[in-house]
Amino acid sequence: MKIFRRSYLVLSVIMFLFGCSKNDENVQEFGETFDRNKMDTFLSILEEENLGMGSVAIFKDGQLDYQKSFGQADIENNISATSQTKYRIASITKSFTASIIMQLIDENSLSLSITLDSFFPELPNSNLITIEHLLRHRSGLFNYTETAYGTEITTQPATQQQLIDLFIENGTIFEPNDQTSYSNTNYVILGFIIESIDQKSYADALRDRITIPLGLTNTYNGGIIETTNNEALSYNPQSNDWILATEVNTTLVKATGSIVSNPLDLNTFYNELFAGNVVSQNSLQSMQDTSQGFGIGLIPIPFFQKMALGHTGLLDGFQSYIMHFPNDNVTMSLTLNGVSMPANDVAIGVLSIYSNLEYSLP
Repeated sequence: MKIFRRSYLVLSVIMFLFGCSKNDENVQEFGETFDRNKMDTFLSILEEENLGMGSVAIFKDGQLDYQKSFGQADIENNISATSQTKYRIASITKSFTASIIMQLIDENSLSLSITLDSFFPELPNSNLITIEHLLRHRSGLFNYTETAYGTEITTQPATQQQLIDLFIENGTIFEPNDQTSYSNTNYVILGFIIESIDQKSYADALRDRITIPLGLTNTYNGGIIETTNNEALSYNPQSNDWILATEVNTTLVKATGSIVSNPLDLNTFYNELFAGNVVSQNSLQSMQDTSQGFGIGLIPIPFFQKMALGHTGLLDGFQSYIMHFPNDNVTMSLTLNGVSMPANDVAIGVLSIYSNLEYSLP
């Protein structure tokens, strides 16, 4: 195959810290008489200055407290983003995949200690790598999205066997459970295991186990972007304007970055998860254990003295964030289909304004 341009399949967790030092005083409680006009103005400035476009939603005590969409879902056809616009959520997909795996464990169809050789004995260290190692990014399997690919490869379908062959070729970077290192390879394999146990596609397992029971009508395993189905295109910044981003074929990132959703559905999913309505209490406790760096499908995210559990994602021109603050029962989701400033600063701005803290654009 002739490759004209080499690039990296960018699918990653965005590691970031919110806020300043632990000595910052009088952090306001979330949502207590926050300035809604200031929030509207902040997001409108992002749109007007070509700094970003997307959607945000905040739930407090399980109820919608704020929602706004800004910018366009499809620039060429002048389609504005709305509360129903859907976005590729990239690695937030892992929260869904991990939840399905924990459901299988609750059903005694799987266990955290089962080794990978029960499913894929051909993979390196398969007799040592457990389901828990995959879930917590402690398998040692090389992160396949750090491999250089040609554009025509990332836009074409990938089969399970092609991906397994790639994982074998890439090998490992450390012995299982020796350390923690984020690897999309882990969650692609978990998706294959879900399909093997449930005897259905990942898309159908997601539908039957998560989206239908929770009423998530705007969440599903994505395919080719369909703007006629309220799906946003993504863009990269160029000279104070936007250019359409290359669209990765989602078969290449199934179960690790393939889901399409929106902030309202994401917040609903996280609220149901932390309310104990998705997995058992024992499984939920395991998911929230971040003592080894990552939880199970969750990462710790600090904001001043507050701590959230959530995930982030990056794929094509999409960037996404979800954070649930258990002590405050607040959930915030942010989905961006174009951003020319640090996306982390957008999230900081939203949470700062929601907390009545001072914030200005960097």
